[in-house]
Amino acid sequence: MSVIDPRLVPRALPEVDTRSFELFGQTFYGAMQDREFVPLGGMHDGGAEGFDAPPLHEPEMFEEAATGRFLQVSKEANPRSKVRKTVRRLRQFGREPKTLAYVTSQLVPDIDKEETLLSKELGCRIDIRDARYIEININSAPAIQQAFRSYLEPSIEYLYKPGVADIGARAEEYTDRTLAVFLRQEVENRRDKTGLLESVADSLILWALGDTDPDKKRFMTRTQILDRIIETLPAANQFMKGVLDDRLEIMVAKDAPGGRQIRWYRRQDQFCLPYETRQIVGAENAADDMLKLQVSCVMEDRLTEIKEEGDEVDDIRAVVVTTCHSTLERVFERQGLNMALFITNGTEDDELYTDVEDIVSKVVDRTDVPAGAKGRVRLYALKVLRGTFYRSSEVERTYLRKLSRTYVLLLTLKNEPRIVEYFRTLATTFRLYVGTDLLIRALSEQYLTPDNRTTVNLLALLVEAGSELVLTETTVKEVSTHLRAQIWEFENHYGHVESKIPLELVEYIDRLIIRAYLYSRLAPADGIAPPRSWSDYISQFATYNDVRANRAAPELAAYLVRKFKMTYEPNERTSEGIDEEELQRLTDRILEAKQQNGYAKAEREILARNDALHTLRIFRRRLQEDEHSPANRWGYQTWWLTQDGKVRKAGAEVVARRAGAPFMMRPEFLLSYISFAPDLKKVRDSFERIFPTALGVRLSARLSGDVFDKTMEQATEAVRYDEARAGAIITTLTNKLKGDAMKRYEITWDPAV
Repeated sequence: MSVIDPRLVPRALPEVDTRSFELFGQTFYGAMQDREFVPLGGMHDGGAEGFDAPPLHEPEMFEEAATGRFLQVSKEANPRSKVRKTVRRLRQFGREPKTLAYVTSQLVPDIDKEETLLSKELGCRIDIRDARYIEININSAPAIQQAFRSYLEPSIEYLYKPGVADIGARAEEYTDRTLAVFLRQEVENRRDKTGLLESVADSLILWALGDTDPDKKRFMTRTQILDRIIETLPAANQFMKGVLDDRLEIMVAKDAPGGRQIRWYRRQDQFCLPYETRQIVGAENAADDMLKLQVSCVMEDRLTEIKEEGDEVDDIRAVVVTTCHSTLERVFERQGLNMALFITNGTEDDELYTDVEDIVSKVVDRTDVPAGAKGRVRLYALKVLRGTFYRSSEVERTYLRKLSRTYVLLLTLKNEPRIVEYFRTLATTFRLYVGTDLLIRALSEQYLTPDNRTTVNLLALLVEAGSELVLTETTVKEVSTHLRAQIWEFENHYGHVESKIPLELVEYIDRLIIRAYLYSRLAPADGIAPPRSWSDYISQFATYNDVRANRAAPELAAYLVRKFKMTYEPNERTSEGIDEEELQRLTDRILEAKQQNGYAKAEREILARNDALHTLRIFRRRLQEDEHSPANRWGYQTWWLTQDGKVRKAGAEVVARRAGAPFMMRPEFLLSYISFAPDLKKVRDSFERIFPTALGVRLSARLSGDVFDKTMEQATEAVRYDEARAGAIITTLTNKLKGDAMKRYEITWDPAV
């Protein structure tokens, strides 16, 4: 049996249904332990006959006969609560568990600590096997591989190219040209999408307010508007949060563009559409709804034309039309760019229609019609859609062109399943040397609410995704030195007047840690107790007096490694294989580029040498890990995560000698494509909300003709390449995007520390 790519496991676990995961978990754990676990008590009452309590129906519970060993398989988000509940239930029914193994689809941090805590509390041994354990051991036994194919694989079938048999080959070799087109757009368009986003935001706000009516006292708050938009378009989350207030302010003005005013009730901070705007929106909705209705009428007429002689189709007419619309929506989800190309260029695509046949079958299988009628529905839906594809009416072509433009808009906004999945998988490959600037920023977020800890959340997400975060001994010393300098500055300039510093002046303090401390004291976040003092604040990271005396590096390193789940790298390893002459040349260039004032000369040289060492270490590590191999489909994996633009410029000669390979990754890249990326399932669900509704037609007007034409031009070029060439292009573009120092993102990151 062929080897399963372990990267498929974290894709499948969030998608698999509960029952399939339970069956997989039973086989998986049994094979790992070389034991047989059977459903608890068979099919009836869990072996709890004679008890007054309700029968024990636990399909996710298994036992090894007469040993006191039990197995719990669950997708529940809170493992600790589930384990406690399970042990109580077992004892309630007279069982005496000696060992409970808990197999979960979740990632469980600090498993050893969790097992110890629960084992002591519950008086029996608790063994936890989480998603990472499953991923590591997916090829440990043929039975496990077969269980993966039987129970997990169906949940991620959408990832695979139709008609290819081997799952490993599908994962490694299939190249989606949609990704090539998207990456090319992102690399070539370095400006942000502010104009496009504002236009989309206006449409979404009007759509969200569609059910409001001042005469009926139906209003919406800002939060309700945002929630409705994000539910429908998950990728809108970040940019809508950034522009919502500004767009609302513009749209409530009397001179709002296009007369598209909305009404604002300031005291309640609520919004609604006034009568005039509802008239405009209503007319647009009517036109869009009418277009879809006309398409439905064309489909009904076609059904009448193609029905077999003597077959009355009135009983299935409505479900056939509904099946056709559902199929078109799913075609855009699975092959949106190919569909847009097909509609724009009119070139027949046999593979595209083969996919249509597969989708129709799946849609009909989920349709609530008698089993005997499903064959007729499937047959007629395919015939109707064949006419839509190859003998379409003008109204169908208009409708599909609008949906094609909507798809390209969603692709541009990253609300596309392939894009989300690619970057989520890409995150598993990163090896990131984290810069001092990011660590200082992370420390400054200590007293913010969890949702506002942007840097902390980014680092946690990267680790959860599978990235390796590297902390060098050199970086620890820089962080320690930075904290020490801020201690001295606070004691010399702020400590004796702290009680007199007003909140409005804090933003002008240029030291991030001091500024963060004062905000935490003067304007504490809701639900978070402020630090008692400056020394209490610093002591969250290391002993205050040790930091002050410049001897806190070991303690600080231990904190950072544990806090952010980093890999520690001592100086000996960082310096291994580094050419001393090249290191000195680069140090001199960095020193010259920075021209830092306020430091002693020796300190400037130390910092410049540290920067040079990190730069050369990135290239050395790439060589050690064979990242330059043409077979490496993910591009460079090792990067320095920092924003130091002067080091980047000073290192230009080093980069040039290494074929122009960049070595720095900006945090904005990770924030834009990974940290704030929408959940894959939510993106897939959004296709079901957008395409079958008038919103899917309406959004098409928000995409400029230039953007659509350029995308189609790039797509036409991409399909000329075979998969090997397309894959090579994707690798090249991915490297460029990761290291692009000039690209402007909608998500900003203040580099000042």
